[in-house]
Amino acid sequence: MPIRHASVITLLLVLSVLTAGPVPRAQAVDAWRITTGSITVVCPLTIGGRFEATSTAIDGTVRVDPDGSSALTGSLSVDLSTLDTGIELRNTHLRERYLEVGRGEGYDRAVLTEIALDGGPAATFSGRTRFRGVLTVHGVSRPVTGDARLESTPSGTRVEASFPVHLPAFEIAKPRYLGVGVKDDVEVRVSFEAARSVLQG
Repeated sequence: MPIRHASVITLLLVLSVLTAGPVPRAQAVDAWRITTGSITVVCPLTIGGRFEATSTAIDGTVRVDPDGSSALTGSLSVDLSTLDTGIELRNTHLRERYLEVGRGEGYDRAVLTEIALDGGPAATFSGRTRFRGVLTVHGVSRPVTGDARLESTPSGTRVEASFPVHLPAFEIAKPRYLGVGVKDDVEVRVSFEAARSVLQG
């Protein structure tokens, strides 16, 4: 290639880069990352009364779409092997016989995804609202709906939420011990603090 021809091509390439403008940065996305939290599963008994299974092993990160959407992407989850009912034998039965956490992925954690708030844009909402999501437990995914309260804090957001879970829908065997069982419907209560950060989408 002649030197003059090569110089012209080089000049054109340089000019095209200079006139193209800066390369656009990835769009910033708000995210909430759980820092502390707890979950309580209220289990009513067939003979009356109830017991609670609790855990603080809750974590996850969700992203808030910048377009004002009510939807959150990402997931929240809890380690089911940490659920504590206050009685060791009942813990063993719950974890091993009914939740079957030893089967691994899909069984060892409860995961909530596809979360959406009915009250308005997730990035700015504060107050009480209904919400929707998809819960995966015992290897089965089902839609759930519930109530939530969101409150802004200096570092992020405080969330309190509750929703019912119909155990047969997740193919969980009816918990029974010495003729006493858990009713088909339990209530999940979740409370957590989430720190706000900005991620590059």
